[in-house]
Amino acid sequence: MQSLLNLVETLSEKILEHYEDKLKGIVIGGEAIDTFDEKKTLLILLVLDKVHKISFYAREEIAEYFIKKIEPLESYFEYVKKYGQRPLLYFIILDPSELSFHNPIVLYLLTNGKVLFDKEKLIEKEVKKVNVTNINGVLKLSEINKGEVIEL
Repeated sequence: MQSLLNLVETLSEKILEHYEDKLKGIVIGGEAIDTFDEKKTLLILLVLDKVHKISFYAREEIAEYFIKKIEPLESYFEYVKKYGQRPLLYFIILDPSELSFHNPIVLYLLTNGKVLFDKEKLIEKEVKKVNVTNINGVLKLSEINKGEVIEL
């Protein structure tokens, strides 16, 4: 797990160097963190100022730009050599105003992720707003009859 975390640390440093004051937060989470298995998916939530007008496609290009920055590193090469694949790093890039939309994947990261950087405590404040209760089951709409009343 340490080799993946080292890559994420280097990646985070490069993002911070590039964006400086525009970077508001970094949160990591996902299956790699939950299972301590560095071959699994790692989600990276970046909170960047002034990306609300940028398309999701362009945001993914930002992510690929930083992946390209770490590809020449020896630690990246060692990871690929060890596992036979590039690290499964997936980015979610949001504007600070978009944190409050509470998309399911963002809620997951806010409640289960590890905060690496939170410059203005935006992430901490948003976590306090989130009220998630443990649900023991999944509601399947296909199993509900028309007109049936369901207690949630």
